[in-house]
Amino acid sequence: MGTAIEMRQAALDRHLRSIWSENVHKDASWESGPIELTIPGLRVRCIEPSDASEPWIYVSLGASAAGEGFHEFALLSPFSFPRHVETVTMVADWQAAGRNADVGALLNIGWPWIQGSESGQLLVSDFYAYPPGFGTFRDGGKEISILWLVPVHANEAAYVRRRGQESLEDRFERNDVNLLDPRRGSVLGTLDIS
Repeated sequence: MGTAIEMRQAALDRHLRSIWSENVHKDASWESGPIELTIPGLRVRCIEPSDASEPWIYVSLGASAAGEGFHEFALLSPFSFPRHVETVTMVADWQAAGRNADVGALLNIGWPWIQGSESGQLLVSDFYAYPPGFGTFRDGGKEISILWLVPVHANEAAYVRRRGQESLEDRFERNDVNLLDPRRGSVLGTLDIS
């Protein structure tokens, strides 16, 4: 038998491979910082797209094993970017340390989410975009959520604080925003929300 994190990782591995059976899966870990103390053995799965129109997918493996009701996290990217491993690890560590990483939380990561972007915050969201069936998996009798880390601009984050997550997501949908475009402008334009 394995540790709780190893069993959770095995369940998540089966889930990810059932959806992306033909894709290349690689695991990485971020060696810096406190993660080995907060979630020993945490890894980040990188799933390479099968064609150029699909995103790269970075998923925490084991973040949900750090406590009851915790989640795994996914970050989608238009191209491979090694810093995503650090970002996903950092979010898992925030959750393990008791900081809010639930749906609707805003996380300031301190740098652009990807090269060429002005978005330096992540909105934690239910996984509604891609693909069907990805957002939850089972580990024994427990259902675990995989939450989406959506890159947002500073004024979009302020808008969420004032009007709520659904209001911003409605604007994304109405404007058909490509959330994976590193150079996308804010859906609010230059509107300053304070």
